[in-house]
Amino acid sequence: MKKRYTLLCGFLLLILNTMLVAQSVVEKGRSLYQSKRYEEAASAFESIKEGSANYAVAQFYLGRIAFDKKEFDDAVDYFLEATEADTQTGDYFAWLGDAYAAIGADASIFRQMSVGPKAMKAWEKAVDLDPKHIGARYSLIGAYAVAPSMMGGGQEKTNAMAKETLPLLEESLRKSPDNYIHSYWYGRISAMTGLELSKGEGCLRKYLTYTPKEGEPKLGGANMRLAQIMEKQGNKAEAKKYFEAALKIDPSLKGAKEGLARVSK
Repeated sequence: MKKRYTLLCGFLLLILNTMLVAQSVVEKGRSLYQSKRYEEAASAFESIKEGSANYAVAQFYLGRIAFDKKEFDDAVDYFLEATEADTQTGDYFAWLGDAYAAIGADASIFRQMSVGPKAMKAWEKAVDLDPKHIGARYSLIGAYAVAPSMMGGGQEKTNAMAKETLPLLEESLRKSPDNYIHSYWYGRISAMTGLELSKGEGCLRKYLTYTPKEGEPKLGGANMRLAQIMEKQGNKAEAKKYFEAALKIDPSLKGAKEGLARVSK
């Protein structure tokens, strides 16, 4: 009996030690990733093998590394592995959707038709698992706005998701008033849907005082969205001013060109 107890204790200690080692590898990899030491971080995460309790999080971070390096096909593969190993974490599905969308951004129309529905499905799963996942909701609003009804989009679904998302953004901004990205997201959603126009205007004006970092929404787009709100409010003169400001920053903005033509009549 005593021998059996000793063996059991030894086995449990071995399991605990293995778990602690794996956890320390995750923490090391996460720290390296946050320092943008991608190769070292990847080596750490690759040492966590399938079947490990930390396999899903390792695959997730390998996906994040691939995504940051713009290796989007590889990122999809890693995120798929993460979602298969852990089917209950919304963030894994949200990033899977982002990776599919990144592939579609510069792809042919045929590939866009392939990856677009996959991105939407992944974001929807993320929201199902985590109803407060603002990033996935924001992505869905953009996807629903451009996808026809027959492909799961349309204005009705766009507005329905926006009505659920804007209060979450308001809550976020109450807690973190200097979250400029969420300010922009609120303003863009408002401009797209016509919801909460006054609040959307305030959020975009605030964003225009900010200097965006690489990868963050550009000021040209923020000016265009503010112009769209001005147009929806019936203020053509202000709308014209901000459409012109948007085009001065980025002459390629199709929405700003079209908007300027509308308010200049």
